[in-house]
Amino acid sequence: MRKTIHTVLGEINASEIGTVLAHEHILCVSHALKIGFGDKWFHTREVIDAAVQALKQVKIDCGVDTIIDGTPLNLGRNVPMLQEISRRSGVHIILSTGLYYTEDYFLRAKKPEFLAEFFIDECVNGVADTGVKPEFLKCATNDNGVTPLNKKSLETMAIVQRETNLPLFAHNYHALKTPYEQLKIFERYQVNLEKVIIGHSSDSNDIAYLEDFLRLGCFLGFDRIHADCLENAKTIRTLIERGWEDKLLFSHDWAVFIDSQNYTWEERREKVGMSEHNLTNVHKKLIPYLHELGVTQKQIDKALRDNPLKLMQHSKNS
Repeated sequence: MRKTIHTVLGEINASEIGTVLAHEHILCVSHALKIGFGDKWFHTREVIDAAVQALKQVKIDCGVDTIIDGTPLNLGRNVPMLQEISRRSGVHIILSTGLYYTEDYFLRAKKPEFLAEFFIDECVNGVADTGVKPEFLKCATNDNGVTPLNKKSLETMAIVQRETNLPLFAHNYHALKTPYEQLKIFERYQVNLEKVIIGHSSDSNDIAYLEDFLRLGCFLGFDRIHADCLENAKTIRTLIERGWEDKLLFSHDWAVFIDSQNYTWEERREKVGMSEHNLTNVHKKLIPYLHELGVTQKQIDKALRDNPLKLMQHSKNS
């Protein structure tokens, strides 16, 4: 069993990760537009300051020690930025690598095996010249379904998972039940399904549907916890009653800034941490509901402490 975990500031003892929000973001943005328009697109220093304040506050208010930043390579992942934010906030940040569901022209002619080698290299040797090793992988399918290019990106990350045994967060669009298509690919590439997180499971309250993935060994990411989360709490309570407490993760899928949304950074800046979608909902909304429904603190701690750590054990990234 591994004794240390990689963060953006280096290795820490596994016991130090403490309370974990298992899927958050600092930025989800276009590298190309940021490079092209600079601070006219969004102001980097202001984003960093806003992130530091938000993480400091959730550490003080809720006792959060660690966030897993689920930002893949093609959503604006920025390691030096994450390092500064972690250093100033005192919150551990764990890095991800992978591909989002965007239909990227530059990937069209590449083979999954070729692409996978670059991601495996990041996991083994660290990102570029930073030396920071990702602890999580990311893939994604959304409302356009498994297109030929999306299939290629899923196959790429399936190969990376097989070779590294790192946890694979699978972004899904549950209205189309996309996990079923993803899992066919994962099984074909011999992915360790006990390392797969079916992302955005909080978008569904269909117990039978969710248990399909649990029975295969997957984790469920209840990672879009909003202020109005009573139905999520009821679903979680039912899953715990049915014996699945070792397979649940909690978080918000929160970000300081997402440039695909219909607002500018100037409009977003004043609302960071103040909207109904913020980093405190798990602790201030979901957990009180769970207590009212009879869920114990020990069961809640499994989702926030034990289960994230369990996912990061037994990888080849040591």
